[in-house]
Amino acid sequence: MQEVKIELPDDEMRLKFEANESIVFASSSGHCNLDCSYCVVEPVIKHKPSLTYDDLRFVQDRLGGRVFFIFSGRGDFFAGYRKSERLLARLLEHEDVAVALDVNGVAIHEFLELTREQLTRIRHINLTFHYRQLIDHRALGTWHRNALAMLDAADGDDFFVNYILSPPERELWESGLSWYRENIFDVCGKQLVLINNVNLPLSGDDEAFVAALRERYGSMIRSLRIGNFESILKEFTQVSCPAGQTYLRVWNDGQIDACPNLVPLQNIGNAKERRLV
Repeated sequence: MQEVKIELPDDEMRLKFEANESIVFASSSGHCNLDCSYCVVEPVIKHKPSLTYDDLRFVQDRLGGRVFFIFSGRGDFFAGYRKSERLLARLLEHEDVAVALDVNGVAIHEFLELTREQLTRIRHINLTFHYRQLIDHRALGTWHRNALAMLDAADGDDFFVNYILSPPERELWESGLSWYRENIFDVCGKQLVLINNVNLPLSGDDEAFVAALRERYGSMIRSLRIGNFESILKEFTQVSCPAGQTYLRVWNDGQIDACPNLVPLQNIGNAKERRLV
């Protein structure tokens, strides 16, 4: 098959991969401590199995070499294990591991105890500001402390704080931005990335309101993300795909897919059963 090269639009949030490393997209957690109405996981996952350190090390040992674990998916990463387990710290003790984190900031466990060397192995961080849920769970103060502490420890060009604009929560958009400006931006200067709800597009009125908010809070807003890069691939009949070679997906229950969308490449092993084809 002839390799097809695709030029994607510039994207500041695109993950940065290195040569000669395997990519493991790990939906490691089977629990989330929030209940966001716009969550792409429906219903919001609660009290299901989560991956352990030994599960992840099994996957890496079978792949061999450097592995980039992208932790994002069904549950919140830190909600998937107890602080005493020190899952993140134990993984980052290995020189052949890099990670990307996608977290809600309500719990950050041992993050603040990581050494400078361990922090350098965190290649990408998405910290989402779920304003309504933080209010409902009375966790706004906790998120405030954790966000400032994480930013102090690991802020950089690949650390993003995101605010999801979901139309049903429109009445809180501005108060959320106002709170963030007073409590985060004015303290440390960290800008927000605004992200649309992929399952509920903005109406014309919503877009006009967002434009007004961007005008009002412009210095605080890093970018607005609207779109779906999958649409770019639809014009191609063939694309070069690393599935099963340098890419795997591991779910919270241990199931391993080379590609979750192609039946022959589904369920090729299970990390909890220490099995991989």
